[in-house]
Amino acid sequence: MQLLEAVALPTDGSHDPEKCPFCPIQKVQKPKTLAKIGKHNQSSTLASRLRQIGDTESNHLFEDSVHGKYAVEAHHLICGHEILGDEQNAERFLITQNKTTTKEAPGHIENTLHDVDWDVNSARNGIWLPSVPDIYRVVDEKEPAVWWGEQEKQSGRKSLEETDKDAIAFIVMRAVGRQFHKGPHGSAAPADQSYVDLGIKELKKVTKVLEYYSEKCPMEDGDKTKRSSPPYRPPHRIAFTLDLLSDRLRRELVGQPASWKYFISKYAKSCSDWHRTNLTTPAAPKVPTS
Repeated sequence: MQLLEAVALPTDGSHDPEKCPFCPIQKVQKPKTLAKIGKHNQSSTLASRLRQIGDTESNHLFEDSVHGKYAVEAHHLICGHEILGDEQNAERFLITQNKTTTKEAPGHIENTLHDVDWDVNSARNGIWLPSVPDIYRVVDEKEPAVWWGEQEKQSGRKSLEETDKDAIAFIVMRAVGRQFHKGPHGSAAPADQSYVDLGIKELKKVTKVLEYYSEKCPMEDGDKTKRSSPPYRPPHRIAFTLDLLSDRLRRELVGQPASWKYFISKYAKSCSDWHRTNLTTPAAPKVPTS
């Protein structure tokens, strides 16, 4: 199943127990489950989870003869703050009423029950993406001769020009077929090309499923009276739908640059734009040698 099918709602306004995230109804406590939502977003935990399933950094390392070894960073496909936290409503269906979302809103689930068993730091919600070469960043407390990030004049430090950064990022993106992970995600591209905006848009579809079935599901075995407001039973099935959303977003970050439509960084957008313009031109941007 893909996300499009999972978020499709009945056209006749009915309650479909096969698709309802609240069914089968949980009326008693199960072994304790805790949702890890946007505010629990931790790159180090995500990296550890990826390693646990055998997806280690070594599988994705790239080394260039000029710039050396490029770093790889664990990226949350459903970003904890920029997608899950900013969408605001989906998180409320994952936690009990005595807890709060990333934006401090109370949860929707009965306090006598438990959270939905979903974790923003799960391996399925993660991907390794290439980032800054080691020679342009601090490694083992050793400062670089030339910095990737812009430096203040009074520091006396040298930093790369933006054109140099583009060229360096192009090399690894073309080689590994994954978007470059550096800089703010939300401002990486216009809204219609923004990975973050796409994620929020798709997550809103998941929220609509939750809202629809929170009204349609009886919530009680043998009782047809519908609840009109929280607290709700835990919609445990929505965890699978969120996993499908992770899969959906993963597809936007891999492949050849010319195929990308949504962008996690300005470097990925620049690389994709260049390749679309120069598909028939073999020459690449000039790469700095020092």
